Formats: sequence, C-alpha cells, structure tokens
Amino acid sequence: MSEDIVVNVETGDIRGKSHKNYHGGTFYRFSGTPYAKAPVGDLRFKAPVPCEPWTGVRDGTKEGPECPSKVYGFHNGNEDNCLNLNVYTRKLPSSESEKNPVMVFIHGGGFIGGSNRNITAGPHYLMTQNIVLVVINYRLGVFGFLSLEDQSLGIPGNTGLKDQVFALKWVQRNIHNFGGDPNNVTIFGESAGAASVHYLTLSPLSKGLFHKAIMQSGTTLNSWARGRRNALDIAAGMGYDDTDEKSILEKLRKATTKSIVNAAFKNGEKFEPGQVRPFGPVIEYPHEGAFLSEEPIEIIKSGRSHQVPMIIGYNSLEGMLYGFIRKMNNCGPLSESIEKDIPYDMNISHNKQLVKEVTKKIKDFYYKDAEISEENIKIKYTLYGDISMVHGIQKTARPLKKHGSAPVYLYRMSLESSLNLSKRFCQTNYLKTFIAMSILTKMSSPFVSGILEGLKNKIPTTDIGGVSHGDDLFFLFRIWFSPTVVVGSEEDRYIQKFVKAWTNFAKYGNPTQEPESVLDGVIWKPIENEELNNIFEINKVISITRNFESERVAFWDELYQNYKM
Repeated sequence: MSEDIVVNVETGDIRGKSHKNYHGGTFYRFSGTPYAKAPVGDLRFKAPVPCEPWTGVRDGTKEGPECPSKVYGFHNGNEDNCLNLNVYTRKLPSSESEKNPVMVFIHGGGFIGGSNRNITAGPHYLMTQNIVLVVINYRLGVFGFLSLEDQSLGIPGNTGLKDQVFALKWVQRNIHNFGGDPNNVTIFGESAGAASVHYLTLSPLSKGLFHKAIMQSGTTLNSWARGRRNALDIAAGMGYDDTDEKSILEKLRKATTKSIVNAAFKNGEKFEPGQVRPFGPVIEYPHEGAFLSEEPIEIIKSGRSHQVPMIIGYNSLEGMLYGFIRKMNNCGPLSESIEKDIPYDMNISHNKQLVKEVTKKIKDFYYKDAEISEENIKIKYTLYGDISMVHGIQKTARPLKKHGSAPVYLYRMSLESSLNLSKRFCQTNYLKTFIAMSILTKMSSPFVSGILEGLKNKIPTTDIGGVSHGDDLFFLFRIWFSPTVVVGSEEDRYIQKFVKAWTNFAKYGNPTQEPESVLDGVIWKPIENEELNNIFEINKVISITRNFESERVAFWDELYQNYKM
C-alpha cells in the first residue's frame, strides 16, 4: 500500500506518494507541480512568468497535463498547467540527511512532441540510486517556438527553451525540500532534449543553474535542431490570408489549441536535412531576455559556453530512425532521397549543378557501385544517421575539447537486447499493428499478455544489426511497453551499466571514478584530442574504442569545406 506524504515548496504544499522501483526499493513521487503560470490568454507564446501560490494541499499523486501536440495523429495535451514537472526522490530531507545530486531530464520529440509523463519517462530504473530526479514539460511546436520578425510584438522565439530555464530556476529554489542539492544539478536529455541541453550550456539565461550536462543523440549543430521565423508557415496552415505578423498573432491568440496543433502538423514532419524545420530554436535579435542571440559554434569557439563537465554520445545506427519516418510520412522513392540529405546549411539548393555534384559524391561514397534499393537499406540508414546525428555530434565534441576547460566524455552505444524498443518500432513492417498489439499486451492479464507478446514477436520485421536513435532511453527509463525486467537478468545488468555511469557522473562529474564490476572495470577518460579515439563503447561488455565513424565524419567535413556557400 502506497504512503501519502506532504512536502512544502515556495507556492504551497504538495501531496506525493511512495512507490517501488524495479528492485523493490522505495521512492517518492510528486507529480504535476507547476513551475510557471498557465500560458493561456495573453501569455500564449510569451516567455514564462511565476505561478501564484495555492491554498490547501495540491494533489501531486496524479500527473499534470502534457503540453499540446499530436501523437500518432491524435491531439494530445492542453495549455492549462502544462508547465509542470515531476519530482522523484529516494529520501526526503531530515535534519541529519545529506543532500543528494539532482538530475533534470529534458524529453525529446523534435521540439514538437513528448512529455514528462510516466508512460514515457518512468523513473523506476534511475530510482535505484540515491539521486533526486526531475522531469519537466516545456511548450512545443508553435506554442513553444513561434518566432516573429516584428520586434515590437515581443515574440522573438525560443519560448520552449525559456520554459526550461524557468524550470531550472524552480529547481534551484525548491529542490532542497525533496532532499536534493541545488549546488549539484545535472541536466540531461535525448534527441531534441539533448539539443536543448546543449542550448542551455550556451545561453546567458541559464548560467549557474546547473553544474554538469549529458547530451544523448543531439546537439545544437544537428540540422534538425534549428527553426526559422515562422509566422507565414502557421498562417498558411490556419488558412489565414494575412501577411502582417500583428494580425496573425491576434488571430492565433484567439484560436483554439486544437486548431493550432492541427495547422502545424498539416504537412507532416519528415526531418529532411535539406529543409529548415519551421518550429524549433532560433537565433534571436539581441534584446534583454534573449535566450540566444549568437550562432552556437561561435560561442563554443570563443570559449564562452558554460564550462561544465559533459557527456556526449550517439548510437551505432542512429539513422534507423528513417525507417520509422518513412512509415509515418510519404517520403518519396528511396532512389530520389539522397538530394534531400544535402544539409540546408551548405546553402547550395539554388545551384542545380552543385546539387548534382554533391549528390554524386554522396552516392559514390556510401553506395560505391551499388544501386539504391530496399535490399541495401542499411546504407541509407548509415547515411541518414551520419548527416542527421553523428557528424553534428562529433563536430560539437571537437571544438568543446579544443576551446573549453571542462572535461568532455564521448560514448557510443552498440548494445542490443530486448530493451531496444525504438529499433523494434523502426524495423516492424506493420507499425500500426505493432503499436496496437503493444497496447493490448499491457492492458491484458498475464496469461493473455504472454499469448499476445508471442503473436507480436511474429510480426514481420526487417532485421538489421545496430542500435537505433532513441534506444538508449529504454535503459534509463521504464515506459508503457517496456518488458518486465527481472532482478539479476541480462536486461537488469544492461540497465545498471547506463544507470551507474550516468548517476556517477551526476554525483562526481566523473562517470568512472574507480573500476567497478557493473562497468566491467573500465575507466572512462575525457576525450584527449580532436581525433576522438577514446570512446566509451556501451555494449554487453564495455570497452574503450577508436572512432569508428571518423572516415565518414571526415567525408562530410570535406564536403562542407569544398561546397558550402
């Protein structure tokens, strides 16, 4: 039977509840705690403002709403109190207890989806260690990244990133009430969450709010991590004839949440490197309260990024995500896809001859003499992963080492097990059937679940070796379709490799202070030079490896050098 418990924060009392982690230990959950005022009415699209105190005891045993988005075509979330966070802690404070390190997780979802809910970020694995975990919501899509040219309207962009800053300020003021140490805060995220973490290490607004950072499969230098001025994009989606930003803004403030979400998703999201995405982080014009008003690479090269220890890494076949994107969108013939993989920031789309030359170089490098086909789809996955993830991540790590003073730890995940759930979604030939079977399996009795799991495993898949974008998450968080993990099993040991390295880093700023059996006795050292030849390889047995992607990354470096305009 779970135990209710009340904690006081600056705006009132919150009732939480005790739960069990997957090893059987106790932790406490406080869900749906507002860190900013509901962004409704005149506050829609605006930077966050403080929430007001409440009377009585707020119910933190139930989760708060998600920020508006779409999931598999269904409208999700609402604006009222979507700026909330969940806190999980092993120990509540007492006069004698020491403060525990704090880990703040920023979810991914391409800046257009995701949330802090237990079904996608269950704390049960991380709560085997003595940390305080905070999982936040932030505004998404148009609501978080509307960006207007007209400075007088006060909507420069990056509202979703400013939400994240506001949440970190809440942590600084309140986390001691949950047994957390405000002077030992690690921010971590995956995909868009990782890019958010990197943006936070560059923004003057977040200075001093955290002390370490972990970026899993994403940085500011990935092509998908940037947006643009977008008033005309959303106006077109809403069916407005207006081109005047003030008029567009006035209409958007009166529009329903659902209509805005539907308009933003009208053309789908193909995450093509050749296209600037409409809704994402931007470089703001200089002004008081700007989150970022310079190019990330210039801040890094100047040594002005926040000098905190960092972990950065990627998975062995990030581009398997393309298989999922193809199932959700009409991406056109595979044979015509290479031209779309030429990054927009090469600025050659207007020059047909250069596009032709670069397309041929990419084809020759990756496919050699082979034809582009479904039979060699792994080549496409490698290509897509390199330009969408790996090149930008390594391009981030190198200058951080060269121009920074803080240690940078680089990892590569190649661990494959039953927990690689993103890979299963990307490889299944019948995605909707797989999703439906997964839901039914979780909703059914143990006997029926066993039968359904067996049937689900018989759904045809394209079996390709490698670790997909997103697979690392399932070794840190339990989600709604995670398999049951038995203590002492292989899956348990794999989870603890991630959990131990990540929480060691949160505690000490060093993921391997000393040899530990759970990490196979390996000492993970910071990168020593720009060759990046001491990478922490997370596999069934951990090792230190050379940079397996160096030749492919060098190809893209040369392509940029020779063709970028």
